[in-house]
Amino acid sequence: MRKKHIFLCMVCLCAINTSIGQTSLSPGDIAFIGFNTDGDDDFSIVVLSDITNKTIYFSDNETNGTGGFIDNNEGVLTWITGIKTIKSGTVINFNDTDNESNIDFGASIGSLSRSSGSFSLSASTKDGIVAYLGTDENIPTTFIAAIQIGNDSAELGSYDLDGVTLTGTGLVKGTSIIIFDDSATPDGAVYNASRSSQGAYSNYYSLIADDVNNWTNVVNGDGETLLPFSQEAFTTNTTTWTGGTSSVWNLAGNWDNGIPTSSSFVSIPNVPNSPIISSGVSAVAGNITIDTGEILTINSANSLTLGGILTISGDLTINSGGSLIVSGTSTGNLTYSVNVGDTNWHLVSSPVLGEQYDDAWNTTNSINVSGAGLNDAVSTYNNTTSVSGSWNYFQTGGVATNFNPGQGYSLKRISAGNYGFIGTFPTSDVLLTISQGFGTLNKWNLIGNPFPSYIKASDLITANSLNLTDTHEFVYVWNGTNYVALGGTDYIHPGQGFFVNADNSTADNFVITESLQSHQTGVTFYKGSQNPTIKVLVKDQENNQKFTEIKYLKNSTKGLDPGFDAGTFTGQSTSFSLYTHLASNSNGVNFMLQSLPDDDYENTVIPLGLNAVSGKEITFSIEHQNLPNGLMVFLEDTQKKTITRLDENTSTYKVLLDDDSNGIGRFYVHTSTSDLRKVLNLYTKNLNQVSVYLSSDRNLRIVGLRSDTSTLSIYTILGTRVYYNSLKAKTLIDIDLSDAIKQGIYIVQLNTNEGNMNKKIFLK
Repeated sequence: MRKKHIFLCMVCLCAINTSIGQTSLSPGDIAFIGFNTDGDDDFSIVVLSDITNKTIYFSDNETNGTGGFIDNNEGVLTWITGIKTIKSGTVINFNDTDNESNIDFGASIGSLSRSSGSFSLSASTKDGIVAYLGTDENIPTTFIAAIQIGNDSAELGSYDLDGVTLTGTGLVKGTSIIIFDDSATPDGAVYNASRSSQGAYSNYYSLIADDVNNWTNVVNGDGETLLPFSQEAFTTNTTTWTGGTSSVWNLAGNWDNGIPTSSSFVSIPNVPNSPIISSGVSAVAGNITIDTGEILTINSANSLTLGGILTISGDLTINSGGSLIVSGTSTGNLTYSVNVGDTNWHLVSSPVLGEQYDDAWNTTNSINVSGAGLNDAVSTYNNTTSVSGSWNYFQTGGVATNFNPGQGYSLKRISAGNYGFIGTFPTSDVLLTISQGFGTLNKWNLIGNPFPSYIKASDLITANSLNLTDTHEFVYVWNGTNYVALGGTDYIHPGQGFFVNADNSTADNFVITESLQSHQTGVTFYKGSQNPTIKVLVKDQENNQKFTEIKYLKNSTKGLDPGFDAGTFTGQSTSFSLYTHLASNSNGVNFMLQSLPDDDYENTVIPLGLNAVSGKEITFSIEHQNLPNGLMVFLEDTQKKTITRLDENTSTYKVLLDDDSNGIGRFYVHTSTSDLRKVLNLYTKNLNQVSVYLSSDRNLRIVGLRSDTSTLSIYTILGTRVYYNSLKAKTLIDIDLSDAIKQGIYIVQLNTNEGNMNKKIFLK
């Protein structure tokens, strides 16, 4: 059985985060490009090497020559960059750093705090700033940059005999130290030279180091006049769309300086041929500006990644299945179209911010409208009304309502087509609260992918596993007919809504982070990928069909494997369903997907559960793929005492139900290389097919008992027997345990002629 080793995971995560947060930056990976010693002590840096999840300290203290600082009560600022990668070329402003209570105190990216002392850049004397990593603010481990303000080098500390290396730091003038000494007491200065002329970001340091030719400075004036510092990113080249040849993005003839690279500053003016990213292209750029009147289109199965800033004055349109990731900021509206090829209900989530639904949106998107004051086919899920929940529908004439980021909605069109979402690109993590409704009995929550890009289902589950029910560590999507559990290598499509099962109702207990975004192709909206499996199907005489899946995976067990065994979706009531119980150690949970070991086919028997009303003729069949050669699949009906092979083409098993079917105990799935129709004794009393579990707080359920000479005993953990009874063979036996038996842990012992079974239970 796979376990959640929570403590071990937390230790590992802490170790990983510490490593990521404090290493892998070197001298010169950032550079100071602006400062203000007047007013509010602002400064700016440019990132010359990608930064992810770092804690960086800034101090105006002098270094002591031994890897530390002179203790003279100077100040320290702590900058936490955040888990989102800050791409090379990004400019960050640090505002009003002299006082944390200032309304504009902070960093333009990440979070900033004043750790200790008095961080203050002086206009009347010379000063300096040192940037470093450390185990804390007082113990530097790696010095990464410095700026000397004024012509007194002692403000940073003393230099080696070479005159360029700051003693004990590894920082060097011109490659990791900027010297600004046009004046002994400058009031402010800012780098003002080229930001798009270099082939590598490290090459910019030589330009930044030239304070004589490449900086604008203020002497005996107001440094605040330089603010705000320009946040235009540094890029390695600029290129402008001309559309001179066609609309094809990835064609050099359509650009004045070549196809954009990941560091390009891209301009898209209004020209006759609008750019289209198509033909399976994974386009990249640094910054992109789309002018008024122009349209950039990303077709299905194509993508665009921006390491910097997106500015939309015109339009950006993404067709269903296309993908966009922006690492920096984004302004202006884009349009994402989510395509559905039928008129079924679909679970949908807005991949942009700011879109709202009302009568106008419903009309534009061909929503199935029932009429004035009646339900329209736009609805949210409510888990507080019943075990199976309910739907809240938009009413014709209702108030316009925003699509909330990360929330799922059920929508239905009157014809196949697109749901169009218009809004801004989401540039932050989405924090949600999933809950256990209706007295904690309904744990289902309808949420969705908030980004115009893909999310790997298993990564999202891993990030939130401690707050998901371990029997349901999947995301559940509706494919128009049935619910499908996504996990493993499945991806969640942009605009896809899905259900998750909450383990608690703690506030802010589900997060969808920007870092989960990815580009994919070939992922179908509302469907999961295929895996080696046995799919057992059942159909009634009205052609209603249900199924359950069995996968054989390396290292899986016959017990519960969280994240690999998917409990059945129960967020909507149904009188017709098919499921399995665990092949071993069943606790009465119905599973729509069960993983089993791939090396024990002959000894694994799977209890198959069916809910159906009496008088119905039902038909069983299977679909299978990648099973070992010679392995056969059989269905056992213990009530009819029959066993039927189902893996052959067109083979089925039909049966007319004399009574309502509600649970396991009658049908079992066997796999074997031997023909069980010839060798399996259907009268054999197999203890492995018996399940014992609590179906409610005080009801003990025994399923599949075939022995007429059985006894049931219940003992305290100290060995005192509190219950005893004889049992007769029966498919399902329910035993109501008296309230006279106190709350606590007990051992259930089932004794039969075929052997004994012990089970631990907890009575509430």
